[in-house]
Amino acid sequence: MDLDPRYLETFLTVSRERGFSRAATVLHRTQPAVSYQIHQLEQQLGTVLFDRTTRRLTLTDAGTKLHALCERFFDEFGRLARTFKEGDTQPAPLRIASVSGFGRYVLYPLLSRERASAPYSLRFPTADQVFSSLEDGVCDVGFVYLPHVSSRLLTAPVWREELVLVGPPQARGRAFPSLAAFEDLAFITYDECEYVFGKWFEGHYGRQPRSVRGTYHFEELEEVLGTVAAGHGWSILPDHCVAQAARQGTVVVPQAPSRQQVVNLIYSVQRASAPENPAALRLIESLRTASEQRGLTAPKTRRTKAR
Repeated sequence: MDLDPRYLETFLTVSRERGFSRAATVLHRTQPAVSYQIHQLEQQLGTVLFDRTTRRLTLTDAGTKLHALCERFFDEFGRLARTFKEGDTQPAPLRIASVSGFGRYVLYPLLSRERASAPYSLRFPTADQVFSSLEDGVCDVGFVYLPHVSSRLLTAPVWREELVLVGPPQARGRAFPSLAAFEDLAFITYDECEYVFGKWFEGHYGRQPRSVRGTYHFEELEEVLGTVAAGHGWSILPDHCVAQAARQGTVVVPQAPSRQQVVNLIYSVQRASAPENPAALRLIESLRTASEQRGLTAPKTRRTKAR
């Protein structure tokens, strides 16, 4: 197919701007010229890329697939062009996406200590967005707390975190002999906390409480911890998020209800079709080493394709 790459650039701009007029302004072209190129592209592909029946221009299913392809193509092309221009002495930045708690409290400090001279970018999207970023090719390695079943992704456990109950300082010494002890507690919740809460209760009591009374809700764990410290409730968090505040005495971690240590695995994720990235592999190995030093060893496995 004799496809003009300028049409793809025009399509990507229109899809990003959600309008022909705005795209024409960005591209410094007339609106008829932009419309003509999109029409030619649709003719060549034999499909409609935009739904023009709504007030706001939206992508069709075919347009959504092409948008993802164009994002990957122009991103990779730009990176390749930069290496040609700068020479091979400047490695491309390692693009990392991680769920927020692990990314902020474990990954970023590790990167700051060990990779200060190496370029990288780090984002904190949701777990679903981490997977999407990998499948779309806009990041090189991701970190999530649950594996994802996909033939396009490779997952491997790299870190173990202990899940702990955390409360305000005035609750020091309080015990929780049964699930009934939680009935009068107010809990501070956060995005995706349902999995963490459920795993902690199942691990210590073998079942879930009848209900958990939520009060405040936040996206980020920093606000959760601050609200607990202010005396407004309790929460269940990964140990690495709580460690510093517990040492400072602004929050308390009561004795666990059982002797069992409730742990959660963190997984690295990479695209199955991507060549091995040495920077990503070094980062994964550094995480494994740090996890072993904490005494919470992540099982060593080869990169395996999720089934």
